[in-house]
Amino acid sequence: MEFSFGDKKFNAEVRKASDLKPVLAFPEALKEDFDAYFMFRDSYKTEKDRKRIEEVGLRYDYTVIPPNNIGGESIKTYGHYHPEAEDGYTYPEVYQVLEGEAIFLIQKPENDRIVDAVAIPAKKGDVVIIPPNYGHVTINPTEKELVTANWVCRDFKSIYDPYTEKRGACYYYIEGKWVKNENYGEVPELRFAKPVNIFGVEGNMYSLAKDIEKLEFLTKPGKHLDVFKKAFEPIS
Repeated sequence: MEFSFGDKKFNAEVRKASDLKPVLAFPEALKEDFDAYFMFRDSYKTEKDRKRIEEVGLRYDYTVIPPNNIGGESIKTYGHYHPEAEDGYTYPEVYQVLEGEAIFLIQKPENDRIVDAVAIPAKKGDVVIIPPNYGHVTINPTEKELVTANWVCRDFKSIYDPYTEKRGACYYYIEGKWVKNENYGEVPELRFAKPVNIFGVEGNMYSLAKDIEKLEFLTKPGKHLDVFKKAFEPIS
């Protein structure tokens, strides 16, 4: 898959369904391999934008997740954590849904257990912040293609092993219902929240490339803790 952005073209990094087997609820249900989702990393419209984005240590990505399921489990990304940025805070990330609908499933580990798990449904235009010290998975729960964009620090590698070891996140989304992943043992009850567009951006949040200082919280989270306090609201 090729993606055109401004006057630039980018080729996808493809995640196959077979790549997801270590984190699936029912890996044995995968009988025939397929392209699960497509990632377009380090996207930019112009060379001027690229230079500005790189200078502040950020990266702008697109992810395309076609509708599908494996054994009834809605198609999802692999899931990962981020390394520590500073002062005990891991790097955060910010997403926007561009097409379709998503559920962002985030979880916070502490020692050897999960102490918080939150599902954040998001529709076109919604902005979702992944706070420091949370891992995350993106789920496409619909029969329509999901397209997301994200801003993230470019200077680290994602940590996948904890999701591999537990065979996914602490909950699976199967046939429209949440099912606990028994590999975690005891897990907290799943909370539900709605996204808050704290930037007030209209349209594609790529526009922040021209107001890049608003994204400093992605590289210096300890300096911007107020951002994470209002990142999402509980659904009553």
